[in-house]
Amino acid sequence: MLNLSSFLTKIANLIFRSAWKLCEQFQICRLTLAVDPGVVESELEVIEKRAKFYLPMLKKINIRKHLNPVDYLLPYPIITFSNLNSVGETLLHHRPGVFNIDYRNYYADAWRWIDLLNFCSGRRKNFKFPNKQFKNYVQRIKDQGYKKSYIFGTGPSLEKAIEYDWSDGIRIVCNTIVRDVELWNKIQPHFIVAADALYHFSDSNFARSFREDLWKRLEQSLTYFVYPSQFDIIVRRDYSKFTDRLIPIPIGRSQSITIDLTESFQLPSLGNVLNLILLPLACTLTKDIFLWGFDGRAPGDKLFWSNSEKHSYPEFMQELVNDHPAFFEHYVPKSNPNLYVSQVHGDLLEELLQDAEKKGWNFTMMHHSWTHALDIRYRGEASRTG
Repeated sequence: MLNLSSFLTKIANLIFRSAWKLCEQFQICRLTLAVDPGVVESELEVIEKRAKFYLPMLKKINIRKHLNPVDYLLPYPIITFSNLNSVGETLLHHRPGVFNIDYRNYYADAWRWIDLLNFCSGRRKNFKFPNKQFKNYVQRIKDQGYKKSYIFGTGPSLEKAIEYDWSDGIRIVCNTIVRDVELWNKIQPHFIVAADALYHFSDSNFARSFREDLWKRLEQSLTYFVYPSQFDIIVRRDYSKFTDRLIPIPIGRSQSITIDLTESFQLPSLGNVLNLILLPLACTLTKDIFLWGFDGRAPGDKLFWSNSEKHSYPEFMQELVNDHPAFFEHYVPKSNPNLYVSQVHGDLLEELLQDAEKKGWNFTMMHHSWTHALDIRYRGEASRTG
């Protein structure tokens, strides 16, 4: 039963979204920015640059070191780059349309920018998720008689994938493989997926390079692009030419990778792209699934793990670390750099795979991996012939 507080929050959100749309219509789109008194000019420039990327319709940012009553009442979203206690903004916790984008101290700032974009733009009333479009494409692929699926990560082993023939299975690749046109043409993927707000859908040079290369690969192929629906506004802004091959899927509540996406058009709530999209998509397509390019985190690896330099953008990695320090300190803290890997590719991944295997799915790792749950499913050279 909906309690009074939740009801009032929903009503307030509706009012603020409606008011924002009215402001947008009359081209008076504005943001209120609550900052610490000690904020410096270079930090403000970063915020303004990002705001213009996510909200190109933005006309003005009202900068406040101390919010006044009018700031609470105006229908403009408020973004915070501050310790809320330092500006005394306890009411902000209850006001709709408040987004923490403090990259210095908050690990999810890139996701909050996406939330802000969705809040301001709203979902078009006539928008329909492309579940029928997706289902029809899956059926066309299945009608070709494939019995296995190949999914590709971007670890160092991906460079060796050029040596093999993948045409006997359904091919699913992920994110920055798009940098390598030769391997793309060799694999000829049916699907490409991406799911990270910072690495793929932000204003960073890393993400911009990914999106530019993705555009080129989509232009030269018939590959479908699958991604969480929260990024749909940015995707359609950049890839309107490929609308018939864009598949945004909302994230649901399931904790299983065996969810049939053609029947339940919702991704499981599992985080990392392997658990979130790659495995559920492969499980939707076939019972036999083969993995390549998931090297895991080797001893001595920095940050999350090593990627193939040919299939990533290492020239922009330090820039990402510098521009989003809280993100990296949260997920790969210097005191425990294996934290994220153990969370998403440790016991959780093993449990997901075991559950799927009990239901009839089979998983084969095609080379050694530092990820234990995958390495124990390596079957030696025989795995390369399926």
